[in-house]
Amino acid sequence: MPLQTTHRQPKKMTESQRQRFSAALSRVAGDEEVLEMLAKIAAEDAPGLMSQLQDHIQQGELAEAAKVGHALKGLLSTFETGEPVSELQPLIDAARAGDEASVTSVHASVRPQLNTLVTEIGELAG
Repeated sequence: MPLQTTHRQPKKMTESQRQRFSAALSRVAGDEEVLEMLAKIAAEDAPGLMSQLQDHIQQGELAEAAKVGHALKGLLSTFETGEPVSELQPLIDAARAGDEASVTSVHASVRPQLNTLVTEIGELAG
């Protein structure tokens, strides 16, 4: 008797998701299954990174905030290279420069947009 494996069918992206993440689809050669897999990883990792970022900023640990901000930017750049992900670079630069006021300001302005992006990625992940 042949060994049977169960393969989960990837969920189909909606047309609005295809439009929203069209650049991300291009980066993975149009492979929706690969994008869904990457979305699952991002949806799992991003909330923890965002929480770490906030904690480091609140505690004035700017070197750590820069490291976590860089990791978050890398994780999310698969899905979006423009705003809000691009707004992490000024935060990273300010953290590296020790400019706590700028870090706090940029973080406060970009956090809601990052939360929305992570929610959209989570929906893509299923």
